[in-house]
Amino acid sequence: MVILEKIILLLQYQTSKIMRVNIHQFNYKTKDYEHNTSQIEEALKESNEDVLNIFSELALCGSPLFDSALYSDIYKETSLCGERLLQGKKSFIVGTIAKGEENTRYNALVFVNKGEVMGLSTKRNLGRFDENFSIGNGIETIKYEGKNLAFGFVEDFENFVKRKVQTDVVILCSNQLFDKDDKDENIKTLSFYARQMKTKIIYVNRVGGEGCFIFSGSSFVMNERGEICEKLSMFEQGNIFVDLDNIKAKAFASLCYEEKIFRAGVLGLRDYFHKNNINKAVIGLSGGVDSAVAVVLGAEALGKENITGVLMPSKYSSEHSVNDAKKSAENLGIKYITITIEDIFEASLKTMQPIFEGTEPNTAEENLQARARCMIIMAICNKIGAAMLNTSNKSESAVGYGTLYGDDSGAISVLGDLYKTDVYKLARWINKDKEIIPQNSIDKAPSAELRFDQKDSDSLPEYDILDKVLVEYIDNKTDFSQLIKKGYEEKLVMRILRLIKINEWKRHQEAPALRYSKTCFTTDYKQPIS
Repeated sequence: MVILEKIILLLQYQTSKIMRVNIHQFNYKTKDYEHNTSQIEEALKESNEDVLNIFSELALCGSPLFDSALYSDIYKETSLCGERLLQGKKSFIVGTIAKGEENTRYNALVFVNKGEVMGLSTKRNLGRFDENFSIGNGIETIKYEGKNLAFGFVEDFENFVKRKVQTDVVILCSNQLFDKDDKDENIKTLSFYARQMKTKIIYVNRVGGEGCFIFSGSSFVMNERGEICEKLSMFEQGNIFVDLDNIKAKAFASLCYEEKIFRAGVLGLRDYFHKNNINKAVIGLSGGVDSAVAVVLGAEALGKENITGVLMPSKYSSEHSVNDAKKSAENLGIKYITITIEDIFEASLKTMQPIFEGTEPNTAEENLQARARCMIIMAICNKIGAAMLNTSNKSESAVGYGTLYGDDSGAISVLGDLYKTDVYKLARWINKDKEIIPQNSIDKAPSAELRFDQKDSDSLPEYDILDKVLVEYIDNKTDFSQLIKKGYEEKLVMRILRLIKINEWKRHQEAPALRYSKTCFTTDYKQPIS
């Protein structure tokens, strides 16, 4: 009887092989074909022949491509890279681009079995980075290791569900962006369909920063009950080897809201600088909470040895602000220098006397100071081969509370998609174990210190009130009448919405911001300039 049972088990194994996959969550570089292909080649070399390796969308060429997708050379390069990968005689799914007839261009996934191309899925439901691609055929099905397998893009999955195709495994590749307000909607949706279809789902996403965009990772394997069985971390490269016939549900710890933002910011900054071949950053330190948080992120991303803080006091700078700025730098162990702007400011006033004489001081004089500070930072950047790290936040940008060609300048804004109240939350989280950001920078009333006894609240509503209206209007698309119905004071709403509208032209000239939300000003929130 025992011998008979062993024979039956052996026959079952021979007719239905165990499916093994290796999910790779990599940080690709846009149009760096050698880097991307070498990374994939190394992964395939370490893989056994019976393992299906899965890489994310557009792995060979990186993303976003924008108008690069219109040039023929990118298709030639990726085709050569694909041929290189075939030489290894391994099995894999990889994202690339493909040209069809009549100059059609596709965002594609190629299925390769032991060095032979067996299937091609072209994206049908095109996303925000696919404007130069043609509409494809969607998710494809294939027989692999005795199983019914479907593979394609996550955007095409709901259409595939309607086809009611019986599958054992669905493989979905993606380039999903980080969103600080995401409530795991993607996981909830796929979990529902896994239960409905009684199929396993493999979701593979890339990780890393590309320009202002941050790709979150979080690739996973889900069983037929919609439960997560394996998962890769957010914001980190890695891989998971999975035996799909032996997966069990597991619990995975999730990051808190503030830690997600912190790690996203660090990854976005690091990749922005390194992928643009910039190794150093210079940042103005004012003693306020914005610059204190921004310099922490910069030091974490680039290393404290690659950050230079610049204190640029004027006659309007308070003693506590100078001390807070010094303490911020000393707590991090970064180099900092102090350069007063008083001489530059006075010389500028003297130069402008024929124009300014007989007029009341206003923002013209104030903005001279912000622009003098920008000039100093940029001079240091040019001298040491660095880039300026901007310290403005989303609340200021929304209502135009910043100086063009002054504090609105910079190579990248790490806080530009975070409201002021989020900056405070992040500051408190950074200080959860010890004081890194001076407590006084968090506690004191925010001020630009461009005139004596100036406070932000002289020009703006208090940030806890302002940010609630901004979130409603910008993030939730709540219009004027709806805001009034929700109980917001009419004059306050009119004032804030007016500031948002009249500063649209200004936002188009600000430093690009790392994207943490679907309403980032420099990547998503688009309104008529005039």
